Order: sequence, then structure tokens, then C-alpha cells
Amino acid sequence: MYVLIPLLFSAICSFVNPYVGLFSMFTIVEIIIIFCVDINANIRMRQSRASSAEDAVRAERMGRSGKILATAECIFIILFTVITTVVSLGVWMLASGSLTGDTVIMTPLRIVPEDDLTISCMLLIAGILFQIIAMVLGFVRRKQLIR
Repeated sequence: MYVLIPLLFSAICSFVNPYVGLFSMFTIVEIIIIFCVDINANIRMRQSRASSAEDAVRAERMGRSGKILATAECIFIILFTVITTVVSLGVWMLASGSLTGDTVIMTPLRIVPEDDLTISCMLLIAGILFQIIAMVLGFVRRKQLIR
């Protein structure tokens, strides 16, 4: 569950960034998917431990499916991190005017001034770093679930 905290920070950094803005909806979808998979894997692993004495076959199947879901969670986090990084860099370069010269504001909020590229770039890098931290925590979480 603590994987979701850096993902929330990444979504906030993306949403506040004037040139990435509403692209943070993709990170929110990622949070929902990772949350559902994590809960499902956690419940299956608990049920496999609880029913090990009663029904060994069911416990083995639940444990195996929990491990598969924990691995799927890591794969999802890796895919989302790569996709989010590539697309957010592309959106930022296009919207900030680095490639085209025309700036486009992508957020409904005006928290960060749009003429300050330094803060926008720092928010972009912070969002990517939070994604990477979430990826590392995903692997730690997988290792905890498998034990």
C-alpha cells in the first residue's frame, strides 16, 4: 500500500505543472489499477496462509495466484513508469514551447506561473522521481508478499 504514496505525489507534481497538467489523470488511473491488484494479491496471500491447515490444495492455488498478482503489480508499475516518463517528457516539451515555440497551458489551476520553465522542469523531474521510487517500493512490496 505504501507504493501509492509516491504515486500520489507524482500525480500532484504532474497536476500542478502548467505544461503537463491534466496528464496526471493517467497517474490516477495507475493508482487505481495498482491499488486493486495490490489488495487482491494481499487478500489471496492471507487466505493461503489461513487455509493452509484446512485445505492444502486451495492454499497452494491461492498462494500461487497471489504471487502471480504480486509479479503482475511489479510489471504494471514498470510499464506505467516507462509510459508516464516518455509521454510526460513529450507533452512537456511540446506544451512548454521547447520544440514548437508556442506554449500551451495544460492545467486548469494557475499555481505555478507559466513563464517559469525552471519550476515546471523541476516538477516534471520530481514527478518522474516519484514514479521511480514507487517502482522500487513495488519490488519491496512483492518481496514482502511472497514471504
